[in-house]
Amino acid sequence: MLKYVLKRLLLLIPVVLGITFIIFIVLNLAQGDPAVMILGQDATAEALAAKRAELGLDKPLVIQYIQYILGVLRGDFGTSWLGGYEVLPEFLHRIPYTILLGSLSMFAACLIGIPLGIVAAIRQYHFVDYASLALALVLFSLPSFWFAMMGQILFCLVLDWLPSSGVGSLAHFILPSITLGANILASQLRMTRTSMLDVVKQDYIRTARAKGADERKVVVHHVLRNGMLPVVTQIGISFASCMGGSVITETVFSIPGIGSLLINAVKGRDVPVVMGTLIFIAVFVGVINLIVDIIYALIDPRVKLTA
Repeated sequence: MLKYVLKRLLLLIPVVLGITFIIFIVLNLAQGDPAVMILGQDATAEALAAKRAELGLDKPLVIQYIQYILGVLRGDFGTSWLGGYEVLPEFLHRIPYTILLGSLSMFAACLIGIPLGIVAAIRQYHFVDYASLALALVLFSLPSFWFAMMGQILFCLVLDWLPSSGVGSLAHFILPSITLGANILASQLRMTRTSMLDVVKQDYIRTARAKGADERKVVVHHVLRNGMLPVVTQIGISFASCMGGSVITETVFSIPGIGSLLINAVKGRDVPVVMGTLIFIAVFVGVINLIVDIIYALIDPRVKLTA
């Protein structure tokens, strides 16, 4: 197991390097001069040239990238071109909000979506099945920004139950978590239902029931154990997407997370901020995939982790 984990972590290095290199090249080839964006249109040619030299923009792109990666290995993620702040401290200040928001969203989505999907599969073609599918369709179709604003109007302005924005307490994350988790809940419900239906129709399930096995035992020991692998995959994908997909939610609810940081940096071509954020997201996704593979082996003994 340890050898497999170490091998996967080492394989993560070229993946991160490949992703960051492509993004670095795209950002630097985009239209617009960062020096002009920083100093303004009225800056002199000498000032612009000095700023480009200060930022290292006068060097070839490959050299710029190598110097940036060497700085990252030393723990230096650079300084924001537009804000002038150190990227790493700002990132460390913001990341807890995004992780908390993503964790609460996933917890709520899994707590509701997975049980509903299981019940819908067990009670196929009954009212609960149709109601669950209708709920999933509605939640999957709602635009996030519209759902967020409607939630603010209802729960914050009309009912005055929850705060509308900010991060002062855990209550501030309830409505954002519901907003971000709505789409995830729909995905979990549909994936769980589909996976469980595939298992329920297998011959060994009919055999267990024919032998007189208790329905609860059949569901827990046979259906769940064999139908959870796709669900675990979906959980990993959804949780990883929360890190980069919370931009709208963080913007609407004024949450100072990495989603809002990333979108503002992309708009301003703030390369150090974009690169630092993407490095974290790439590493996070790789670690989540590794955890999913390990959980696979724990759920299904037939899955072997080979180094």
